[in-house]
Amino acid sequence: MQHERNEQTAQAETLFRSFMKTEGLRCTSERIDVLQEIYGADSHLDADEIYNRLRKKGTGISRATVYHTLDLLFRLNLVTRIDLGHHHTHYEKTLGVANHLHIVCQKCGKVSEATSNQLAGMVEALCSENGFTLGSFSLQVFGECRDKEACAERARQNEAE
Repeated sequence: MQHERNEQTAQAETLFRSFMKTEGLRCTSERIDVLQEIYGADSHLDADEIYNRLRKKGTGISRATVYHTLDLLFRLNLVTRIDLGHHHTHYEKTLGVANHLHIVCQKCGKVSEATSNQLAGMVEALCSENGFTLGSFSLQVFGECRDKEACAERARQNEAE
């Protein structure tokens, strides 16, 4: 698993460096740090989380650089923007990640990921019917946890933060 993650990160970094060169943009160490932070994460991160993680590691990065880099990574399709119902955008790596959906509890914010070949086929058919070729997709579905006690506890913890 770690070996695959390292390969994905290296491949994403190569694509990003090439893109930056083609666009005539500087490929700074801070921009590479943003990419590596996302590709090394096991969760969906927002821009502030990325900024704070990098600052704790001693990176002299600005919020503007984080946001600008995320926009560049999105344009290159190395990250996707997702709305998990938290009133801000989260980012997720896309390279080497299967199409999937996020199931989000509206009460406690718990996020589960699921894949579905049936859903992927439906999305591909919808794209085709509308004159598109499917690249990738990330879908968010909102509901409520079945385990009401665990949900209530997570909601209390989220409110305390």
